[in-house]
This record gives sequence, structure tokens and C-alpha cells, in this order.
Amino acid sequence: MEIAGQVADALAEAHSHAIIHRDIKPANIMITSRRQVKVMDFGLAKTIARQEVMDSQAQTESLLSEPGMILGTLPYMSPEQVSGEPVDARSDIFSFGVMLYEMASGHKPFAAESAAATISAILTREAAPLARYSREAPGELERIVSKALRKDREERYQAIKEMALDLKSLKEELEFEAKLERSLPRDSGRPGSAAAISGRVSISSYPQPAETTEVSTTRTAPTSRYFISKIGQHKRVAVTALAAVVIAAAAVFFYASRAPAFTEKDTILLTDFLNTTGDEVFDGTLKQALAVQLGQSPFFSIFPEQRVRETLRYMERSPDERVTKEIGREICQREGIKALLTGSIASLGSHYVITLETLNSPTGDALAREQVEAESKEQVISKLGEAATKLREKLGESLSSIQKFDTPLSRATTSSLEALKAFTLAFEHDLKGKPAESILFAKRAVELDPNFASAYANLAVSYFNNQGPSVVSEQYAAKAFELRERVTERERFLITSMYHTFVTKDLDKGIEVMELWSQTYPRDYAVRNNQANAYVRVGQYEKAVEQASEANRLNPNGTHAYFNLGWAYRALGRYDEAKATIEQAHARNLDTWVIHSTAYLIAFAEGDQAEMRRQLEWASGKPSEFNFLDLQSWTEMFAGRYRQSQETARRAVESAQSQNLKATWIISTSAVRDALVGNCQRARAETAKALATAPGAEPPPIATLASALCGDVARAQSIIDDLARRNPTSTVINGIWGPVIGAAIEIGRGNQAEAIRLLQKAKRYEMGQEAGFWPTYMRGQAYSRQGSATEAIAEFQKIIDRRSVLPADILYPLAYLGLARAAASAGDTDRSRQAYEDFFALWKDADTDIPILQQAKQEYQKLR
Repeated sequence: MEIAGQVADALAEAHSHAIIHRDIKPANIMITSRRQVKVMDFGLAKTIARQEVMDSQAQTESLLSEPGMILGTLPYMSPEQVSGEPVDARSDIFSFGVMLYEMASGHKPFAAESAAATISAILTREAAPLARYSREAPGELERIVSKALRKDREERYQAIKEMALDLKSLKEELEFEAKLERSLPRDSGRPGSAAAISGRVSISSYPQPAETTEVSTTRTAPTSRYFISKIGQHKRVAVTALAAVVIAAAAVFFYASRAPAFTEKDTILLTDFLNTTGDEVFDGTLKQALAVQLGQSPFFSIFPEQRVRETLRYMERSPDERVTKEIGREICQREGIKALLTGSIASLGSHYVITLETLNSPTGDALAREQVEAESKEQVISKLGEAATKLREKLGESLSSIQKFDTPLSRATTSSLEALKAFTLAFEHDLKGKPAESILFAKRAVELDPNFASAYANLAVSYFNNQGPSVVSEQYAAKAFELRERVTERERFLITSMYHTFVTKDLDKGIEVMELWSQTYPRDYAVRNNQANAYVRVGQYEKAVEQASEANRLNPNGTHAYFNLGWAYRALGRYDEAKATIEQAHARNLDTWVIHSTAYLIAFAEGDQAEMRRQLEWASGKPSEFNFLDLQSWTEMFAGRYRQSQETARRAVESAQSQNLKATWIISTSAVRDALVGNCQRARAETAKALATAPGAEPPPIATLASALCGDVARAQSIIDDLARRNPTSTVINGIWGPVIGAAIEIGRGNQAEAIRLLQKAKRYEMGQEAGFWPTYMRGQAYSRQGSATEAIAEFQKIIDRRSVLPADILYPLAYLGLARAAASAGDTDRSRQAYEDFFALWKDADTDIPILQQAKQEYQKLR
């Protein structure tokens, strides 16, 4: 506070002389040995404008502006600076606010991985509450920083002197508080003594005539700081040390046993609304709306509805049973939840009375209560939002947090009760595992309100999860993104990350958004699970383990988090931990195909035929059976049982198509296996079939790979060029499959050096779920044909060493064949012979007429 006050005074002096600094940052603040603060580098704009060469840091951090140029250091710049607008003294106030935030928290509020992301954050993102990083930060400091960091300069401090005065007042208050605490009697910590009580007491003294003195106590949440204020005229009066000690000790004694009603570490359960209006449109709808309103706050952790239904099953109740106050308290006791929120709506003539009440679940005591009246049915949603906001304040959320995360409910969801009812029914059918019904209700919601952003997002996810990537899921995701200003901050993160996953297909950008999301909402299960999945896709398995583990902790009944965690453990070769994860999912009755598919692949990797049969038997006759038939065809091809693999893949396609699913992926991968083993006639037929079934006439890139491997260069080049043109930002196409297919084309042309160059783009993604072994395998092939045997051996060995990434991939046995050929060309006969024999051992039961196997045997005979 001492340093901040001196900086503010220095800026006030500069501003009084019409000098705007424009580059306030820590590097420009110096402190002398006598603790005197000096603000340096005034007039930097002219200095930078004349520089022709800047050091590397300045090149990445600084942008230039005068007429047409920007001046400043990026993470500390104001919105008007990064927009290239004229700046005034209020720009310095914003930059000083950024620096003050960093001084208090150790974090820059808007810094991101790239300059573009940082600019976006400065222009659009609110800084996370200081309390997230520093629980010692006073609430008043939060207010000062928040006001300095307003995006709209008209809402900031209008003069640095105002901010300097606030900082000075806060500093004096903290100094007085510290002095008061030092004056409190010390004790060894026996119960009831001042030393045994944690917390801080501060006194704000406002003088007044003694006869009108009134003592009031106010608690500023969530830092548990108590203020004792005197009300009267503004003339400072003396308070003796003895009186201060007596008042402070009394306050501490009075509040010692009173903890905050609710803290950011607590979880809250939402019960179903009691609806006495007789109007069914309110059933379920108001609870859904309330979940959205509270869910936008980082302060609240709402017990997931999925876990509510699971707990009801444990209680031997129907998962669809209404959760009353009594049932809610029982759920809270079973799950260790501190509080539950009950709601009711009743008619009062043509008006509606909405009541919200938060209860302490063990005692049933009321923690906070709010009641509002809506003059019409159309006002119910907006009034519910107002009541929820007031309740957030009463439960202890800071005012600064409420101001940052308080999108009006009618805008965050919809002003149409009927549309919200349809959306609620879509959500409920999702929970019941009925995607088709969920899609119908979500479509009804957007018909009733074409601007219902969350309903479009629901449709995008539903189509993606049930039909895979498609033009339909992209269109809904794009529409949700277009309407992203009509949602809460939390849902905006979800929609933006989904947009980059489905539409731009920029995996790195999607991960960047999710990392910001998890920083803002660290207790959000959805973002942790989505991050885990994203890290799995790009091969960052350690990070995936970290995020999926946290997702499981936040929601032990989330199926997909177990799948992501199991996949990551398996990819890292940590099979025991992967199996333990599967057992944890089974213990919670999470009996879904994604969990069983992980168990099947681990059993295959470990050679456990009995367990593989058990998993196939589990899938038999279920809607997900086609997934297991596809997996089975992979394991058969891994062993060289080519004809059996073809037959099983055919059955998988028929099973999928019987459920109106395109099965494009299954057909495409089957075509690639045909090409790999040398059956190009069938590969071409399967590729044509895959292209014919491609959703939205856009084939998965792997469908093109078979053409490239079989020498159909013009066809493959045409398709991949078209995909790249239609998806210019796609990591999957331009960062993974484009390079892989391009390398296959160049290898066919005999241009090995160009193939190796192209594959450099995919290097950071190889061994991930999206790329698998392909970039590594194609690089090995290019090196081998180029005559770079040592480099080729290294690439094939990588695949052999990392089988756990994809235990049933045909590229694993083929890597031994590639290694054998590369070692032979290097003159390492012993290593070559051993690699051939390892390949034959894996294909000991293979069909004998496979072209690539016959060729390998001939090569081995020559080697002998």
C-alpha cells in the first residue's frame, strides 16, 4: 500500500502537468534504498516511435500508437490503447490498476499465451477476483482495483487523485487495524481468549457528538473482516487505546463463534420448486433458471443434477422423484453438503410471489431468504434473477464478484417461459440418456426463441456426441457463438470452446479458452472434463490425468471423466491405474460403452482373452454394439486376420446404419487398413463408399489417406486441398491429417525430403488421440526411402516403445516391419532379423495371402 500510494501521487503530479505516462508497468517503477518510489520513463512514446530495433521482449510485448500507432506494454495496456484510440489520463489509471492487481496477487489479470489472446482479454474479459489469489486482500482493495480496471473509461476513476485518496484511506485503515491488533492482550491460546480467535478486527472511526453515537457492525464477505462504525458529523475524534481494546475484544468475542453463513468452499443443493400456481410451465423451469443464475458465479458450487439422481437411487427412490425440502436435507446429509436452496412460487391475484430460502442442511436453520413479486407471468424469470442476485450477496459473495458475474437471467436464458420449459425438458432427457428426445425439445426451444443461445449449444453437443463431427453440429455451434453475448460468463466459455472444437477446429485455441475458463471457474466439472478430453486429443496425457482426476473429484458420477482418465492412464502405459479407474466407475454403476471400451483395449494389450470376451458379451444386443464390433475388427487386423477383420467391420457398419448412423469413420479406417496391406482395389471401393456416406459431403480426412497410400495422388490432393480451403483454421486438417496425407503423396512421388518437411507441422500432436502413430510412421517411411536408416529406425522404435497409446493399431506390428527394413539397409543384420521375427510372431495367425506379409517373408529369406 505504501508503494501504491507513492505511485499514485507521482502520477497525480504528472497528470497535473498534462503528462500522460502511457507505459505504467513494474519495470518502470524504481524504489530507492530509502523506500522512495520513482516512476520512470515518461515520454516513452516518442522514444519508442524513433526506435528501429527493439529487443526480443519488447517486440513481443510492446505495440506502437500515436496518430496510427499504439504505445505501451501489452499486458498493462488499457482497452483504448490496444484499440488504437486516443488515450488520456484514465489510460494510466487502468495500467496502474493492472499493476496494482499484480502487486496484490502475483498474477497479471489479462496476460495470456499469445498477444492476440491478451488483447482479447483486455477488451472482453473481466479480471478474476483478487480473493482467488490472495485471501489477505481487503475487500476495499478489491473495489479500488475493480474500479480502476473498468473497460469503459467513463466508469473508471476519472482522476488519479480520487484513486490516490482511496488508497491513502485504506492504508490508514490497515495501519490502524494492525496497531489495534498489536494492542490486544496476548494469551497462550486458551478458549475464549483474544489469542485463540482467528480473524481481523478493524475500526473505522467517523466522529460525531458523543450523545448521538451509535455503534453498528458490518461484515464484508468473504474475508470475515468486521467493521465497527460510528455515525455522525465528519470530524475525527480520539479513541483511547483502552476503549479500542475493549470494543475490539467485545467484537471478537461476539463474532468468534459465528462463521460465515456460506463460503466459496461449500456446495449447495437446489431442490425442486414448490409450485402452487397450477401452471405446469413453472415445473422444473424455475429450478433450471436458478441453476443458470447461480452457476455464473465462481463463488457457488452447485451439486450436479446427475449426482442428485444417483443419490436418489442409493436412497431407493426413483431418480425422477421431486426433491422436496425434506428429501433435499437427506441428500445433503448423505453427500456432506452444507446448504440447500428451496424455492416456491404462488399466485397472488394476477401477480406471482417467488420465495427463495437457503437452509443449513444439518440444522434446518435459515441462512438467507429473499422474496420478490412479479406483476405478470412474463416478469417471473427476470424477478427470479433479481431475487437470486440478492441472495448471493446475503450468502457472502463479494459485491465485486456479483458485479462481474451477473448477466440478467432473462438474457442469460430466454424471456420466454415456454422456450425455457422446452429447454428444461431437453436437459432432463439428456440426464435420462434419451438423446433423440432431448434434441426434439431443444429444437422446440429455439423455435420458440430464435435467440436462445444455450439451446443452440445443447443441440451442437447432442449432435456431436451422438453422430460425431458433422455440418449440423457445426451450424448449431456457430449459431450459439453468434449469440454468445446472451449468456452468462460461464456459458460463454463453454460456447466459445465448443465453437473452436466444432467449427474452427482449432484445438490450441480451444485449449486456451478452456484454460481461462478453469481459472475463472476452478470448481466447474464441465471444463475440467473438457480440458482432459482436449489434452487426450493432442497427446498431453499427464495434463489429461490432472484435469480428469479433478473432474472426478468434483463429480464422481461423471461418466466421461472416467473415460478420459482411463484413456490417459492407458496411453501412459499405467494399466493398473487405468483398471482402477474403470472399477471406480463400475462401483458407481456407470455402466456405459466408453468405460467398457477402455476395459476391452487394456485386456487386449495384456493378452486377457477372457476379459475381452466379457466386454464383447456386455455389448451384445446393445445400441453401442457397433462400437465394439469396430474395436474387434481392429484387434483382428492387429493380428493379421485380415478377412475376419473385414467381415467384423462389415457387421459394425450394418449395426451402425440400422440406427441411422452413417458409419463413415468405420468404413474409412477399413479402407486405410486395406491400403496398408496392399489391397488397393478394395481400398478404393471402401473409400468411395465412405465419401458417399460422409455427413454434409465433407469426408473425414482419413478417408483420403487410403487414396494417397494407393497412389491415387490427384484424387487425394484434390480432396485434402478442398478440406483445407473449407477449414483454414482446423488443427486436425492443417496440423495433422493434411501433413500426413501430403507426406503420403510426396512419398509416392519420390519426394522424401518434402514429406519430412510437411510432417514437422504434426510433430507436436503425434501420439495424441487425433494423430495416433501416423505422423511418426510416415516419417519413418520417408526416412527409410531416403536412405536415412538411423533416423528411420528411431521413428519406428518410438511406435514400438509407445504401444499403450493405441494398443490395437495395425501400425504397431507394421512398425516392426519398418524397423526390420531400415536396419537391413543400415547393414545391421541381427537387428533386422530380430525385427522381422517379432513381426511374424505378432502375425503368426495371419492370413497367409496378405500381400505385405508375403513380401516380408521374401525379404526375410534373402536376409538369411
